[in-house]
Amino acid sequence: MALTQEIVGYTGRSFTHDLDERWSMAYAASLNDMSPRYFDNAEDKQVATHPVFPVCVEWPALVECLRDNNIDMRNTVHATHDLHLLKALHPGMELHTSATVIGVEQRKPGIYLGWRIDTTDANAELVSRTYQGNLFLGATLEGPSHWIEEMPRVGDNTGPLTALDVPIEVAANLGQIYTECARIWNPIHSDLATARAAGLPEPLLHGTASLALATSAIVNELLDGEPVRVKRISGRFSSMVFMPSLLHLKTCRERSRISFALCNEAGSEVISAGRIEVRE
Repeated sequence: MALTQEIVGYTGRSFTHDLDERWSMAYAASLNDMSPRYFDNAEDKQVATHPVFPVCVEWPALVECLRDNNIDMRNTVHATHDLHLLKALHPGMELHTSATVIGVEQRKPGIYLGWRIDTTDANAELVSRTYQGNLFLGATLEGPSHWIEEMPRVGDNTGPLTALDVPIEVAANLGQIYTECARIWNPIHSDLATARAAGLPEPLLHGTASLALATSAIVNELLDGEPVRVKRISGRFSSMVFMPSLLHLKTCRERSRISFALCNEAGSEVISAGRIEVRE
């Protein structure tokens, strides 16, 4: 399939979601992150929402944009993710999300699509902004690359990474659990027939689930269990994660930034160039 630069600048319709306690708690539970910050609502306490939760409300906006432009989701690969959190998330918020194509360029595997996905609250104030890169495999770009906005660079880690002694277990059924709790329905993560039709031996874990698992471990081990301290999460998806498996984190703390890599049992990076920026 071929695309032209005319797709650049396309903005899909806005989707509205109510962030309630049920969804917020289910998302944290799907990651086996049982921190009281996500669950302790006794005595009218305000619970927090996991920092990676915006991916849940971004999903339908992104999928509709792909369909509007006749892009087969089954041929797209999530390459990079860069989530900026401008406001702390919590249940009770009304969220409005829309996606815009900000650039296209030809790469060897296909077309690289750059997205900006904005989520605002009921007062039209920006809550989160995500810059996401996807590869549309096998596609050809007719004409030159075109960008209307620069994608922030997901760069390499700058400091030496050391192992964080917190193994991350990926359960055999996490694909199904994350699918339902995040409300991110892509059958390649939960349906064996779909995975095998795509040439995979079995379903693979969502990239955003891997990112969220790494974020949970870093928040709980290095940020005193305070998710509201996270203001930016970025990384490059380098390899697939199958289920079950055991993942390991390598980290480096640099002032208000934590660099990380998430690795599989063989030591290969499944998320590289990971970075979390912290509110002090």
